Amino acid sequence: MTSRIAAVIFEGGAPRHTVVRELSRVRHAVVLDTIQKLQGVPLVDEIILCTNYPALAHDAALLGATVARDSAPFHFGRALQQIVRLTKCEGVIYLGGAAAPLLARAEFSELAAGLCTRAPVVITNNPQSADIVAFAPAAALLAVTPPENDNTLATLLKQGGLAREFMPHSVGVHFDLDTPPDALVLSLSPHLGERTKAALSELVWDSARLEQAIARMRATHCECALIGRVNPAVMAHINRHTFMRLRVFSEERGMKALDREAQGSVVSLLGHYLAAVGPRRFFADLSRTCDVCFMDTRVLFAHFKLKLSEEMRFLSDLGRYEEISHPWLREFTQAAVEAEMPVILGGHSLVSGCMWVIAEHLACRNEI
Repeated sequence: MTSRIAAVIFEGGAPRHTVVRELSRVRHAVVLDTIQKLQGVPLVDEIILCTNYPALAHDAALLGATVARDSAPFHFGRALQQIVRLTKCEGVIYLGGAAAPLLARAEFSELAAGLCTRAPVVITNNPQSADIVAFAPAAALLAVTPPENDNTLATLLKQGGLAREFMPHSVGVHFDLDTPPDALVLSLSPHLGERTKAALSELVWDSARLEQAIARMRATHCECALIGRVNPAVMAHINRHTFMRLRVFSEERGMKALDREAQGSVVSLLGHYLAAVGPRRFFADLSRTCDVCFMDTRVLFAHFKLKLSEEMRFLSDLGRYEEISHPWLREFTQAAVEAEMPVILGGHSLVSGCMWVIAEHLACRNEI
C-alpha cells in the first residue's frame, strides 16, 4: 500500500507581453488556491511547487508548500525525477499549474485513495494530452526516459508497466487554464477559489463576443460549431445539458502527445479549405451553417506550420487584430471578429473544458 503521497505542481515561464503577464497573474492565483485545496486532502503528505517565479514561490511557501526552484535549461521529466528522488515519496499527484482550478477537493481525495489502494497504477485526466497524472509507485518514473513535457507522462508510465485508469468525467477534470478565453469562461463558474476570483475581476479584456455567443446559445436549437481537438465526452455533456444542435469538426486530437506538431505532420481538411477560399469567405460560409462557433485555432496554426509567439496567439484569441504583426494571423483574426456570428478563438481547452463550463452555466440559467 502506498503510504507517502506528494502533490507536485509545476508553474513556470518568462512572460514578456502584457497580455501574457495578465494571464500569468490569474494562473498564479489558481496555483495558490490549489495548494490550499490540497491541504485539505488527508492522504496528501506534502505539496511541492516547482517554479521560477519568485513572488509565487514566496506566497506558496507562506501557505506551507515546499518550493523547488526550476533550473535553466528547464527539462520537465528530469525535474520531476529529481523531486521523486529527493522526497522519497511513494506516490505522486502531478498537475500543471493551472490544470485544476475547478477540480474539487473530493476529486483530489479520490486520486490519492486510488494510489493507496490500486498501485501499481497511473490515473490521468486525458489519454493523449494529460496535465493531471497521479501514479504509484513513484519510482516507476525513474525507470523511464524522462519526457520533455507532461503530455506524454501517463503514456510513458503505462508503457513502463503501470495499469492506466482515467479520472471520471467532470468540469474539473476537463478544464485547464491555458489561454485568455479560458480565463473569460472560467469567470462564469460559481466554483472559484477566492484568489482566482479576485484575479479574474482585475482583467480588463473585452468579453463582448463571448457574451454574445452565450446569449445566442440560450436559444432552443441554437446551431453551435465546435472546431478543433473536440473530445466526444464534451459533446455528450453539451447534449445532456443544453438544447443546442452541434456541428462538430474534430481534427488532430493528440497532435502534441503524438509529436505530430513537432514533426510538422499535422494536416487539416479545414486548413485546406481555408487556404483555398481565404479567411473572409471561410467565415462567411461558416456563418451560413451555424449561429455561433468555438474554434481551437492551434490545429490550423500547425497545419500551416506557423511559428507564432505566445503573445501573437493570445492577441488572436482576444480578437485584438490591430496589435498583431503577423500578416496572415491579423487577416484571419479580423475576419473572425467581423464574421456575421460570434466566433470565439482559442486553444484546446476552448473546445474541451470551456464548453463543459458553458454547458453547466446554461443549464443553471435554464433552471432559474
